[in-house]
Amino acid sequence: MLNDRNQSRSHTRGKDAERYAADYLRRLGYQVLNTNVRLPGGEIDIVAEEDGILVFVEVRARKSGLYGTAEESVGPQKRRRIFQAAEAYLQRLEDGSSRASRIDVVAIQLDRQGRPVEVDLIKNALEQP
Repeated sequence: MLNDRNQSRSHTRGKDAERYAADYLRRLGYQVLNTNVRLPGGEIDIVAEEDGILVFVEVRARKSGLYGTAEESVGPQKRRRIFQAAEAYLQRLEDGSSRASRIDVVAIQLDRQGRPVEVDLIKNALEQP
């Protein structure tokens, strides 16, 4: 039961962080196209466009640095899943053209109450594994 409550809080915190990240990106001039896109191989938190470039955004939120920073939490397995999902998304585009794209990370540091206190946008954060 305790584990279920912790997972539920973590899920809620993650969804709140994704909403916050989407609003943050809009304020920076990104056009948010989709959120929580499930595709073969993985999920994309946010699909956006900035200056004609398709941007796949991974949102990471942390309450403490005990287990590393939010951006450090994107390990090799998660990177592979993000790239697989991004490739699947690009293949589904109707026009079939190849579009310029990149993967950004929005890293959010939360306070003890789960409120954002610091946000870092890391453009082109992930390289192909």
